[in-house]
Amino acid sequence: MAAAFDRSTLPIRRPPFGGTTRRTLEGSVPDWDQASHVKPPDGAPNVLLVLIDDAGFGNPSTFGGAIDTPNYTRMADGGLRYNRFHVTAVCSPTRAALLTGRNQHRVGFGLVSEFSGPFPGYNATIPRDCATLPRVLSDNGYLTAAIGKWHLTPDDQQGASGPFDRWPTGLGFDYFWGFLGGEAGQYDPLITENQKTVGVPTGTNGEPYYFPDDMARTTIDWLHRVRAEDPETPWFVYYATGCSHAPHHVPKRWSEKYAGRFDRGWDVVREETLARQKALGVVPPETTLPSNDAFPAWDSLDETHKRLYARQMEVYAGYSENADWNVGRVLDSIEEMGELDNTLIIWIWGDNGASMEGTLTGTFNELTTLNGISLTPEQQMGLLFEHGGLEAWGSEELAPHYSAGWAWAGNCPFDWGKQVASHLGGTRNPLVIHWPGHIDAAGQLRTQFTHVTDLAPTILDIAGIPRPTHVDGIEQEPLHGFSFADSFTDAQAPERHTQQYFEAVGNRAMYKDGWWLAMRLPRIPWELHPQALRRFGPGWDPDADPVELYYLPDDFAQAHNLADGHPEKVEELRALFWQEAERYQVLPLLGGLSSFYGIVPPVPKVSTFTYRGRIENVPAGMIPRIYNHSYSISADLVIPERGAEGVIVAAFDHLGGFALFVEDGRLKHTYSMLGVLVYTQEAPEPLPSGEVNVTMVFAADAPEPATGGDVTLSVNGKPVARGHMEHTVPARFSGYAGMDIGCDNGLVVDPRYAAKAPFRFTGEIKQVVFDINPDLRAEDTRALHEHAARVLATYGANA
Repeated sequence: MAAAFDRSTLPIRRPPFGGTTRRTLEGSVPDWDQASHVKPPDGAPNVLLVLIDDAGFGNPSTFGGAIDTPNYTRMADGGLRYNRFHVTAVCSPTRAALLTGRNQHRVGFGLVSEFSGPFPGYNATIPRDCATLPRVLSDNGYLTAAIGKWHLTPDDQQGASGPFDRWPTGLGFDYFWGFLGGEAGQYDPLITENQKTVGVPTGTNGEPYYFPDDMARTTIDWLHRVRAEDPETPWFVYYATGCSHAPHHVPKRWSEKYAGRFDRGWDVVREETLARQKALGVVPPETTLPSNDAFPAWDSLDETHKRLYARQMEVYAGYSENADWNVGRVLDSIEEMGELDNTLIIWIWGDNGASMEGTLTGTFNELTTLNGISLTPEQQMGLLFEHGGLEAWGSEELAPHYSAGWAWAGNCPFDWGKQVASHLGGTRNPLVIHWPGHIDAAGQLRTQFTHVTDLAPTILDIAGIPRPTHVDGIEQEPLHGFSFADSFTDAQAPERHTQQYFEAVGNRAMYKDGWWLAMRLPRIPWELHPQALRRFGPGWDPDADPVELYYLPDDFAQAHNLADGHPEKVEELRALFWQEAERYQVLPLLGGLSSFYGIVPPVPKVSTFTYRGRIENVPAGMIPRIYNHSYSISADLVIPERGAEGVIVAAFDHLGGFALFVEDGRLKHTYSMLGVLVYTQEAPEPLPSGEVNVTMVFAADAPEPATGGDVTLSVNGKPVARGHMEHTVPARFSGYAGMDIGCDNGLVVDPRYAAKAPFRFTGEIKQVVFDINPDLRAEDTRALHEHAARVLATYGANA
């Protein structure tokens, strides 16, 4: 549109007709703006916003780390490094703040989308008075796409029934391709495109499928398609990798590059990283490393565990370098299109600090930690070798997460990591800005305090788009961040973001004018069992938690606690935190864990779920809640005279899942308790032909997390097999895999039929019915519901 119009109210109204109309075309004056669409302001650039997952300040070589990141360095050398950029310490909250320009609690994301709580700061729902950056850009004429990880749709809204207003396409993106949840297996992700669950992709040309490679291909394909049809309109691409969130999956050719590099352990890696950081100038020369007794000294470990831990980091490093390589493919494509000079690249290496949720030992299956299951080093080692040993680390056989010691090293020079919003290890991550022709003295460092909420206002500022006052008739909450675009050309540009609160899982901090008050819960981040969290229920006084005070201009890495010498500053910042917490909906603290502390949602009215025909790829958060209580699965089948085989229903995979299937004509049931224990039951005789009903009933021993119970398989009402399961999964089988009726897509539950995967059922499935409340009294229902809700809170807080 050539005519002037108001961009402060969205959607933008078409300007009044500027021509003249007569009864016929004779004498009528056209106004071609009537036939056009909104275009961005002249000079508005393309924007590529890259977000790496679960990584630390000291991971990429671009900031002195041990992981080779040549493409990140290429952008930094041609642009700017920012060494005082901050995120929120947890996945979804950072993404919500990034895409709205508001503090995470104000937009409902005090915790992750897997767990939506009953308080405004924890409902996992971006409110309509906080329109997203992509919505603003789209309404102003930008082409918009989100590729990769989303993690902003509530767990129970990710299926075909929607609602879709909290999906990417409902929040401003024209196109979405990736996964909606908090993580994905890199070999078998559950892909969503726009508003449709596509399913689990397969490899081509004999090569296994690998999600990071496909992410780059999909992004390049989208760019080529839109440019084929529209050579001029600027685009906004949000490229959010699944790397380096667990499971740590990468082909061996990437991890083998790092063989032997980490044999000297995390203590040496920290020291070497700090030395490189000083040489690069990304940390001051006087920076010293804080110590932490929570992490064992490398020299205290035996040789067996040293080799295990070194292998864990080799895989993580290869996984991370592959992400850098794939971003490089996208950058190369943009350059080949002749658009690199007109593209503002914003690349954040980590939505929080590196994750310590693998515990001190690391784990062959990350879901053991997230279910609150503690395994000894000996148990971990034994289970690892049951599932393929060291060589399987990084493969689809495992869902691995490295030792917390490596996360600590990856957050160098800072202390702690993911979840710990009280310390810079959880909240400070590398940021690179690249925009040729618009940055003076490329390759320089910028030291202004910046925050993830600053990126939306910076992008709007550069694009010449005002912050809208109204969207869809709703008055908008002002952006909480500040543009730092002037720092692109001025190293001495004023620091506008002078105070900021931080909070995640009860860990909190208050920053103001260089001072940082840290208030950390006295809890180790990888301790997710109920006893570790129960201390912070009734009777907990947050002001009694220990505090640490740092003056960051003199202490870059928070190595020198000044709290004892400045009690007045402690009280000033503590009071300011509570003031900010009230303003931005942080209260009540631990509101996202409300179910764990007895505040539970109403008992669901629906207890039976019916699946008719073949329904595949039901998302993990949408399957019936079978956890911690009795349930049954019943299927009405038609068996041909020749017999039938295949999967009736299967959910998740061999590292946690269940399957009811027919093999050799016989009904079978397999239940994997996170790969730690596997239970099977088998009928001795083949199924009869004709119309047949088969049922699996689990009778819980007690209404409690991880309860054991008896399993009974029946055919046409007659029991044919029984067994006892000592333990069941208390919270969640998988962070990403789904459920299928009539087959088993992706990695299978029972390896015995893996060669025949997806092992489609060769008979007819009329319906499969889950009953999660079989013959229970009302008071039993309530008790079971409360137990399930509490244990789900434990998972949801740490996805």
